Amino acid sequence: MRILFCIWTILAAALCLNDARAFPDGAPWGAANHSAPDNCTSCHFDSEATRDSRILHIEGLPEDPVPGETYDLIIRFDNTDAATVGFQLIAQAEDDQAGTFVSAAADVETVGAAIRSTSPKKSNGAVSWTLQWHAPKVFSVPIVFDVAASAANDDGSPLGDKIHFRSYSLPATRQKPDD
Repeated sequence: MRILFCIWTILAAALCLNDARAFPDGAPWGAANHSAPDNCTSCHFDSEATRDSRILHIEGLPEDPVPGETYDLIIRFDNTDAATVGFQLIAQAEDDQAGTFVSAAADVETVGAAIRSTSPKKSNGAVSWTLQWHAPKVFSVPIVFDVAASAANDDGSPLGDKIHFRSYSLPATRQKPDD
């Protein structure tokens, strides 16, 4: 019986390591949306995710965005329990992408209105990423920013990691005025 338990434990650990390494370049696009079927908890499933996390912030979002303007943003994750962290952020206006993201960081990748870290960052209690968001030239519906961060224990498995989600909403606005 002990032998079977040992074999099962080794097999389970091997499967978990494969799941954790399934996306070595970052989480699948769209995983920051907590209501998406393939969100971050699809791979980091050991503990219940924290929705509306108060330790995950997007600084620099405008209260009244101007269409076509560029905004400097900082994603800040104040987690003292994590050994390594990563993030993903998406901006949507209903089902459409909203604007574009840009980052000069080598460990950050963008695709239109989605941005993510591509390698874990060592945590010292507070970690941040700097980026820019170019607002769309026209948006008549609110823009929702869904951000997710993983607080990982750096063991290469999906076990012992905690996912944090938070959403921000910007009001609908008008077309950019002619200069």
